[in-house]
Amino acid sequence: MISGVEKRLGILGLLLLAPWQAWAQTAPWDLQTLLQQMAEVQSVSASFTQTQTSPLLSKPLASSGVLSYKAPAYLCKVTLAPIHETFILDHQQITVSGGPHDQTRVFNVSDAPQINGLVGGVQAVLSGNAGTLKQLYIAKFDGPRSAWELKLVPRSESVKKLVQSMTIYGNGRHMTQMKTVSPDGSVTDMQISETITLAH
Repeated sequence: MISGVEKRLGILGLLLLAPWQAWAQTAPWDLQTLLQQMAEVQSVSASFTQTQTSPLLSKPLASSGVLSYKAPAYLCKVTLAPIHETFILDHQQITVSGGPHDQTRVFNVSDAPQINGLVGGVQAVLSGNAGTLKQLYIAKFDGPRSAWELKLVPRSESVKKLVQSMTIYGNGRHMTQMKTVSPDGSVTDMQISETITLAH
């Protein structure tokens, strides 16, 4: 049998919990909230599978590998198959190694504004940098917390020659998919499986 005291304590607990539940259900979920949560991420490690289709290809081109990110400005993509290639953006320096000719190239982002425009948007989302994202792209955000999508259209005319749009899909802080559409009709679809570490 529940005593009067226990009953009153139970009611009090529900009353204290109710405002939090109501806030959680009505808290806004928008691009600003996503970027704020992304800014709390210290590091990301992920595996990916990627499929590229193009009018110039007789069949889709598949690849796979791993991704890593360390706040605020280190991004690495290592393609393991079908050929080993590494791309690193570390602040203002880009390093590309491996590939068909097994060469290493190092250059500054100022020497490759088109590449910086492409990966800079991803880096801005990962770091929660709203200013850089707005500078590089026109952003359209939609969907609930569990299945959001962020469509990015380049502002730079030089980047538009390479990418028509880039759409990132996710669940909470996690990116789950990234789809890039090029002006020539090529589509690159990357499926991502992430593990994140939050800043203490």
